[in-house]
Amino acid sequence: MQSFNQINGGQVEKKGLMLFFCLVLLSLFTQGGVLAQQPASRFEATGLDKPAQDITLAGTVAQLDSTRASGAPRGFILTVDGPQGASSASLGSNLSPQLRQALSAGAPVQVTGVMETIGGARYLLARTITTGGKQTVLRNEHGFAVYSQARASVSKTNLSGGAK
Repeated sequence: MQSFNQINGGQVEKKGLMLFFCLVLLSLFTQGGVLAQQPASRFEATGLDKPAQDITLAGTVAQLDSTRASGAPRGFILTVDGPQGASSASLGSNLSPQLRQALSAGAPVQVTGVMETIGGARYLLARTITTGGKQTVLRNEHGFAVYSQARASVSKTNLSGGAK
C-alpha cells in the first residue's frame, strides 16, 4: 500500500509542477499583452513615407554632434544656421567619413526631410543632404535609412541574373 501512495504522490507532484509552469507561462503572455497595449515610448515619424511633403532647410553648418542628448534622436545631429535662425536635423547614424568632413563649421548645406517633434524639440528628419555640390541620400522614399551608396546601388543583374 505504501508503494501505491508513493507513486500516486509523485503524480500529484508532477501535476502541481505542470500547473505551476502553465501559470508562469500564462502570466508572461498576459504581461506581454498589457505591454503591447501601452503606447510606444519611441517616436513614429508620420511623413517619412511621403517625399512630396518634404521641406528644405538651407544655411551654413554650425555644428555636427554625435553625442546623444536625452530625448534626442540617435545618430548625428546637424545644427544649421539659416535665415530663420538655428535648426536641428537628424542625419541618422551612418555618415561616411567624407560627408562628416564636408560638414565642417561654416560650410554651406541644404537638407530636405520631414519636421518632427521628438522629446519636446523640433528636428528635421533628413532624407537628403547636399554639401559641396554633392547630394547624399540618407533615407529612401519609404523613410528607411540608406546605409551606404555601395549597398544602395546593388546591380540588378546580380540580384536577378542567377547562375549562368
